[in-house]
Amino acid sequence: MYKQSGKYYLIASGCTGWPPNAARSAVTDNIMGPWTELGNPCRGNDAETTFNAQNAFVLRLPGRSDAFIALLDRWEQWDLANSRCVWLPLDFEQDKPVLRWQESWSAFYLRTPSHRR
Repeated sequence: MYKQSGKYYLIASGCTGWPPNAARSAVTDNIMGPWTELGNPCRGNDAETTFNAQNAFVLRLPGRSDAFIALLDRWEQWDLANSRCVWLPLDFEQDKPVLRWQESWSAFYLRTPSHRR
C-alpha cells in the first residue's frame, strides 16, 4: 500500500500459491475504506501473470512525492535460492497505477514527467 496525491493505493495478487497470477489494484480516500477495485495495473506481454512475479511492495523514489518503483517477487518454487526480484517504474494514468515491463531502465527515467506514455 502507498499514498499518492491524498489517496491510498494497493497492489496485490490473488491466492494461487506459487504460480503467478494477474495483479489487482484498488484505491480509497480513507485507509479504512471503502476501497474501489481498479483492475490489473500491468500492461503488455505477461501482464496476466504480473510479468511472472507478484507484487511485494511499492517504494517511493527518495526526494520525490510523485515517483514510485514497484518491487515484485519472482519465486522459483523448487529452487528458492534462485528466486529473484523485479523492479519496475510505476506510472499513473487517469489516477490509476500502471506497470509496464521494461528490460532495463534507470531511476533517472522517473525524474521527469516526460517518461509517461
